[in-house]
Formats: sequence, structure tokens, C-alpha cells
Amino acid sequence: MAEREKHDYRNEVHATLETSCHMGQELHIITSNAFKDRVMNIRLNRVVPSKTGHVGYTRIGFFLTKKEARLLRDALSETIEKDSAWDLDAPTPIIDMEGLDD
Repeated sequence: MAEREKHDYRNEVHATLETSCHMGQELHIITSNAFKDRVMNIRLNRVVPSKTGHVGYTRIGFFLTKKEARLLRDALSETIEKDSAWDLDAPTPIIDMEGLDD
């Protein structure tokens, strides 16, 4: 069996954010060589060991092209500045949970 050549992603961490909703994890903003291009990789990094002792990157994350990253930036900026987005009484649920047990 031939050994696969290891890919050099040339990861560069540009920002690390503390996450209050994901205790023991940080959000990393990374650029990587992947998908035959340079892409943004947004990942959760576990800094406090899990029950099994795992630390390091979780499976939670996603890749974005530069164009997609700009669209995300714009969407986040609009949402952050929209006061009603932060109301505790959301007008409609994202998922209608009624009837899922049927």
C-alpha cells in the first residue's frame, strides 16, 4: 500500500477569540491552503480536555473562500448593529419543534 503524501496547509492563525458559550474552547480564525486555493478556516479549538482527554481542534468548523468570508463579514456586521436581533423574545422560532415526536 502506497503512503499518501502529506499536504502542507500552511495554516496561519490570524485571531483567537474566547467563547463564553463554548466553555473550554476558543474560536480560531485561520487561513489555509486547501481546496486548491487559500481559504479561511474558522475552527473551535478545545483548550480544556474533554471527558476523553482530547485537546486541540474539534470537528466543528468550516472553510470559506475570500468572497464568502466578505459576505459573512457583511452579514455579521448587519446583524450585530440590528438591535432587534438581540431581543430576548425572538418573534418566531428557527425550527418548529412541534410535531417532531410523531
